[in-house]
Amino acid sequence: MSNLKLKDRIVSYQEATDYKLLNKVPIIISINGRGFSKLTSLIDKPYCQSFSECMFSTTLKLCNEIEGVLFAYQYNDEICLVVRNDQTNETLPWFDNKLQKLCSISSSISSVHFNNCVNSIKLNLLGDAVFTSQVFVVPNIMEAINTMIYKQQHNFHIAIQSACFYEFLKKYNKSTIDSMLNGLSIDDKISILYQECNVDFNNYPASFKRGIACYKTPQITNDMLKNKWAINTDLPIFTKDQSFLHNIMRMGADIYRG
Repeated sequence: MSNLKLKDRIVSYQEATDYKLLNKVPIIISINGRGFSKLTSLIDKPYCQSFSECMFSTTLKLCNEIEGVLFAYQYNDEICLVVRNDQTNETLPWFDNKLQKLCSISSSISSVHFNNCVNSIKLNLLGDAVFTSQVFVVPNIMEAINTMIYKQQHNFHIAIQSACFYEFLKKYNKSTIDSMLNGLSIDDKISILYQECNVDFNNYPASFKRGIACYKTPQITNDMLKNKWAINTDLPIFTKDQSFLHNIMRMGADIYRG
């Protein structure tokens, strides 16, 4: 090492952690808001339409900016993208699958765009939003589908817990709420939400309960049919409509759900 020139020595330090992801397998990019509980403490809870629209817009921005995105799922303050680079032998991965670049650029795009959206509608947040990014690979497209299924199921649990907590907060303190909800099943939480607050969980927007997705659909532009990114705010339950994710990711088909 001591015999190397200064430039070569410094470059060797950098290259030691310049990891690359395995090529030709699906990539998952999971982007999360940092400290959003505090950041969003002044907006409507459990659901704020303006905040959701900023998240929708950020999801669409990522789909347009990141090469190889096939599908994006968004809920709460998380955006989860499925990226592919195995369509052909000549398909090149985004930024050569360099992990640090994938993380830093995806989080930067999210942070800048989301803050621009917030400022344009004057959403009352406690400071600027910062997003973190975690990138990993899964062995095949079936596991990418299973990742989205897990994310939606996780979101459903969060949505119910959040609805109960913020509705109960109008009547009880936090320790009482924790005691009331401890050990309850999903059905029990939905039932007690209605009994205590006269709130029907089913009346919340579908995007709050099941998340939203962004994927390409055939659309007519200037009398021509083209595939363009579209936001779906009325998703099916993935486990009950198994063809939905399969058509988009496993078969590579662009579909339209009215």
